[in-house]
Amino acid sequence: GNPRHQAHLPCRRPGARPESGRGQQRDVPLGGGGHTWLVRATVNGRHEGLFVLDTGASVCVLDPGLAKRANATATGEVVELKTANGSIRVPLVLLRTVDVGGHRARDVMAVVHSVEGVPGNGVIGLSYLNNFKYSVDPRRSVLRLD
Repeated sequence: GNPRHQAHLPCRRPGARPESGRGQQRDVPLGGGGHTWLVRATVNGRHEGLFVLDTGASVCVLDPGLAKRANATATGEVVELKTANGSIRVPLVLLRTVDVGGHRARDVMAVVHSVEGVPGNGVIGLSYLNNFKYSVDPRRSVLRLD
């Protein structure tokens, strides 16, 4: 099953806003075969990664390597993250942009944390998804973003 990441903070930062990009796909292909949905995303304009799509995660999660390469902006805040293995305290960062299938959101909150047993570079959670109307079509293995 999907790991659950919950942080005690608003899912959407004031001022976060969606932005349509060139090459926008309404239906973004998902990998992972349905047990765990995987999606490609670009962070801060040019740092691509593979992420678990988790509608139960209140914020996005970036592994420390990608956070460093993408120059994620530290907020100076530390938040409590509830994981399957208990609560931990992790740094909160601000991502200038997160882009999935040409759907770009600006000023997306995320936490930096190595997620054990999860493929890829982290988790796409509600701090990105709540910028859009979204749905998952499991039969077609797509994420629809409007």
